[in-house]
Amino acid sequence: MSSNDDQCLYTYQDILRSIEHLANQINKKTSSNELIFAPVMTGSLVFAGHLFPLLNHKNIYINYLHYSRYVDNKGLHNGIWVHKPTREEVLNKHILLVDDILDEGNTLFECQSLLKKLGAKTVTSCVLFYKPNNKVKIDADFKGLALPNLYVYGFGLDSNGLKRNHLNLYAQTK
Repeated sequence: MSSNDDQCLYTYQDILRSIEHLANQINKKTSSNELIFAPVMTGSLVFAGHLFPLLNHKNIYINYLHYSRYVDNKGLHNGIWVHKPTREEVLNKHILLVDDILDEGNTLFECQSLLKKLGAKTVTSCVLFYKPNNKVKIDADFKGLALPNLYVYGFGLDSNGLKRNHLNLYAQTK
């Protein structure tokens, strides 16, 4: 359930259909038998949990990145690394970078840059939500559902650290 009059942009069923479509695209277009599944915490946790079992690569390992552009709900110009994989974990590996939302592309850019710098063989990116009207620093290889340029929460995305557990995706109207 949403707060007050917030607008439901996508229902849980809409989101599940999009995740299934993304998994099918990834399965068709990534040919490596060995893949490192690397969600960006914390927002992509729910998305990653739904996407992971739909991938059909022979050998899939899990790692994660945690890069935050927010501290105490205040945006930072330069984000901070909470956790990043080691060079040995990604060197010469095929990485599927999984993030919740592509807004301006800063988080995706930082994560992809780090993985390439650490020696990843390939870095393929996938986002569940994206804002097509924004100018982005980097684009994702696979994109799910388009959003208006509004503040959103639910399905892993938070509002002041809360509401990540809402099944639907909502636009905050106030």
